[in-house]
Amino acid sequence: MSISRRRFLAAGGTAAAAGLAAPALGAWPRPELAWAAGCSEPMRDPSPALHLLSRASFGPSRSELARLERMGASAWLEEQLAWESIDDRAVDAALAPLESLGWSAAQIKSGQGRPIANELIAATLYRAVASRRQLYEVMVDLWSNHFNVWHPEELVARTKTIDDREVFRKHALGSFRDLAQGSSASPSMMRYLNTVRNTRQGPNENFARELMELHVLGVDGGYTEADVKQVALCFTGWNIRGEDWTWEFRSAEHALGSKVVLGKRIPEAGADEGRMVIDHLVDQPACARHVARKLCRRFVADAPPDALVAQVAAAFGRDGDIRAMLRVLFGSTAFAEAWRLPAGGGAWQPAKIRRPIEHWAGAMRALEIDAGALLRELPQDAYEQQDLALDGRAEFWLQRMDQLPFRWPSPDGYPDRGDWWSGMHVLLGRWNYAFELCDGRLWGIQPELLQQMKRDGVPSTPAEVVDYWSARTVFRPLSIVDRQRLILMLSGGDAGPLPDSLLQQRLPLLVALLFDSPYFEWR
Repeated sequence: MSISRRRFLAAGGTAAAAGLAAPALGAWPRPELAWAAGCSEPMRDPSPALHLLSRASFGPSRSELARLERMGASAWLEEQLAWESIDDRAVDAALAPLESLGWSAAQIKSGQGRPIANELIAATLYRAVASRRQLYEVMVDLWSNHFNVWHPEELVARTKTIDDREVFRKHALGSFRDLAQGSSASPSMMRYLNTVRNTRQGPNENFARELMELHVLGVDGGYTEADVKQVALCFTGWNIRGEDWTWEFRSAEHALGSKVVLGKRIPEAGADEGRMVIDHLVDQPACARHVARKLCRRFVADAPPDALVAQVAAAFGRDGDIRAMLRVLFGSTAFAEAWRLPAGGGAWQPAKIRRPIEHWAGAMRALEIDAGALLRELPQDAYEQQDLALDGRAEFWLQRMDQLPFRWPSPDGYPDRGDWWSGMHVLLGRWNYAFELCDGRLWGIQPELLQQMKRDGVPSTPAEVVDYWSARTVFRPLSIVDRQRLILMLSGGDAGPLPDSLLQQRLPLLVALLFDSPYFEWR
């Protein structure tokens, strides 16, 4: 069976596919409802505030959207860029029991009895949902994925915690040069891309190749195979100290003599040759273009305009000023108009689709759920295993949709393109997760939809219920056709007030449908 992602999302294709996949995935039945917006008629424009929050965070909540509208977009963006000044003590307090997050490499090496890898996963997901430093958390995710390592490997499963704290959290909104230098010397990266096996007797080119192709220059960055070999020689002798899992240099394993990379002589300097070659690569114009394209792809479009990439690259500066590049990006006309791109022929398509982690966190944020259960009763680490024992937990659905943090096996990181996430298991996973979340079926998480509605004084007539929940979840008006279809689905044709017993039964379906709609999935 073949179906495009755009048509699937626009037409509510889960209903057509559920019968095929339900036995394997345990799919919950989805009401037969097709969406007009994005299929037979264009989606209504989001407000500028909603557009910014949809891209620069893990998803809007009504409180954060209202705050942004009060502050204005420029003030909100500057606040988010100055992440150190944002009071996030509530999140810090919630994470305090996850002791391994603050451990040194030596403590992690000797520490027993704590699920170190799973504490990092839990903290990452909790921060995505609960942190007030939303743009910062998005950038931590972006750079961790850019310098990807495979978490389930036994040493990486523990040292990735150091990576997260000392490289990506330290430099997420700092300089790209510091990110590249920090990642290259991290035990996780050296283990994952075989720097530890790179010696003068047997050079290993894995890290050198990915450093240029993925991390710094891009596949079209102008380097040659000869450059790859020379860069590899610069890093010979870099290794991990066995006693405490910190970086060390083994001079006996280092290739002597100068090297030539991209036409520049790297003088013989022992351990410093690796640092010198990274500086040389970051100084190349190709690096600024590569980093700018990465940012534009995340925040603007899967295929961002070349003119915007050039504009953002011009703000790179000497060291890769991430804040400066983001200011240019979010202030551009291309960003303001990026919420959808015309596909021609009277059809529409989204510039960006929520990836599974954005769908997963965005639904919790929209419902303003207490996500504390994500931090409790964590499973033990299972080294070398792709799947964790997460049945019944909210994280289970991220695992089913193939985007549990840090589990992408190859060095290119999770794809940031909508077409990649069009597999049937992902599309069904979105619906199943949304329904279980809304129906209170996930361990430790209770959305209390009816109680929320009553606290806000919402009358129980079908039209007002639909209007309330569309405003709470997709934050923009529905088309006339889609609104009427939801009213009919909720009411069964009765326009009068609905009894609580019926609302309790049908509200999870209504809200899950909104999360499954193009209004929510199109960013």
